[in-house]
Amino acid sequence: MNIKRDIPTATLSGFALSAVLVLTLITILLQYLPLSQQRVGDALLVLNEKEGVANVVTTVVVYFRGFDTLGEIAVLFIASLGVGLMLQPNTECRLKAESNFMLQTASTLLFPLILLFGIYVMVYGHLSPGGGFQGGVIIASGVLLLLISHKNFEVPHTVIVAFETVAGVSYVLIGFMGLLLLDTFLGNFIPHDIANMGMLLSGGVIPLIYIIVGIKVGSEMSGIVQNLMQRSDDV
Repeated sequence: MNIKRDIPTATLSGFALSAVLVLTLITILLQYLPLSQQRVGDALLVLNEKEGVANVVTTVVVYFRGFDTLGEIAVLFIASLGVGLMLQPNTECRLKAESNFMLQTASTLLFPLILLFGIYVMVYGHLSPGGGFQGGVIIASGVLLLLISHKNFEVPHTVIVAFETVAGVSYVLIGFMGLLLLDTFLGNFIPHDIANMGMLLSGGVIPLIYIIVGIKVGSEMSGIVQNLMQRSDDV
């Protein structure tokens, strides 16, 4: 039996037409393909050189994700508010046991170092890896350490509210000032010389934004951990 089959002429014509179409499309794409492709990283580096910011991540957070950062702060505030409403604080802290002398002494010595490191991460966020969120969480971890090791330690609620309110209002005001002066939310309206790039006093408004975010995050996280530690007995 002959298993050889003749390919119909219509099939051959279809393959030929498909090949012609593919070659035509490839030719068109090659003609209109840009000679030099602009990458996102190159655009960020150009923006960093313009604004005097040494950290590319800072550029993304402040310029391209300014509203997102505001939303993240709002979400953290809602979480802190929810914890505060669900858990009634107990000022007597009857659920906390007295820790030993070694833990108390070690936490007392470590807290200033943790606080200093958190401030460093916030202040130098526009120059190196770090920023407001990371620095605020570091500071809140120091507060948590004192809450665990010292039975009678407590951060006054008025202090937490004051830091949180001032930081939140300052963030919004700086954002609207940039919108008013430069038509951009969180626009860098403070004079910044590119020659000072890499120095502490550089980047214009960006270091202020990171410090404000750090204060906001640190105060809210401290409030959350304190409410969790000082909940009432009937919760």
